[in-house]
Amino acid sequence: MYCQNRISYRVQEGDSLYKLAKQFHTTVTELILLNSGVNPYNLQTGMRLTICPGEGYVDENESKPSEGNTNKPTKTPVGGIVIIPGTTTQPGGTTRPGTTAQPGGTTRPGTTTQPGTATRPGTTTQPENNMGVDLRQRMRMAWLNHITLVKFYLISFFENLSSQNAWKDAVYKNAEEIFAIFAQYYPASAMQRFRKLFMEHLRLTDEVAAGLKADPAFSGAAMENWYINAEEIASFLSRQTPAYNETELRKMFYDHLDMERQQMEAYLDGDYETDIEIYLRSQQNMIELADFLTSGLLAR
Repeated sequence: MYCQNRISYRVQEGDSLYKLAKQFHTTVTELILLNSGVNPYNLQTGMRLTICPGEGYVDENESKPSEGNTNKPTKTPVGGIVIIPGTTTQPGGTTRPGTTAQPGGTTRPGTTTQPGTATRPGTTTQPENNMGVDLRQRMRMAWLNHITLVKFYLISFFENLSSQNAWKDAVYKNAEEIFAIFAQYYPASAMQRFRKLFMEHLRLTDEVAAGLKADPAFSGAAMENWYINAEEIASFLSRQTPAYNETELRKMFYDHLDMERQQMEAYLDGDYETDIEIYLRSQQNMIELADFLTSGLLAR
């Protein structure tokens, strides 16, 4: 990942990836990608992390460079931060090395995306039979319904509306819709495990929403456990379906949580335009996830 102001940060007592993501205007996913050798759930005081601050981040300890010496870092190593010069950020967002964005979507390193399809690194999309088309449509609809119903539920929760229980019931009915798809391919014992993990995801979403509603700077244990649970789901699914790349699947789930969290924060801050913009982007993320899951099941 290219970055103009990449920094080396020394972990302080009480730091967590979520707390640092908020502090440096970035995401948990980006922090994990930049620090692949670090256990994201066991940060040790004093260890070094590489961070690429996002748009809007301002270091209060920033100092001006000396005249005639523009090759030196523009910030001093105050508060555990050291700027690493010589990196660049692409305008309008973050780009990873070797990727080319196609109109209306995103691609990953080494892939070519055709209109209306999603591919994984090193794969070639094959024509699907009727069963494959039906599965793809069902999977897409189930996951798109998931983010939509969760969004309506969270709004009703934040606004203390009497409809919140009805929306919550709809979220759980949608979970059954997702389970029904996988139950066609997984044994009962595996489905029991999947159900437990997914219901834990919904419970933790409730806790995160309650925490953010009470305190916009919330970074409690529920937030960390939310991401841990996503990792557990990705690990479980990849064990059940060898065609799934666990790293790729984990990143998709991380992206989902990042966008869901950002929507909650934007809504609670009254920034409804950002909330809507992120929600629309999350739809593309869900389509990619659904197609990824479909391809793996068809390969079984």
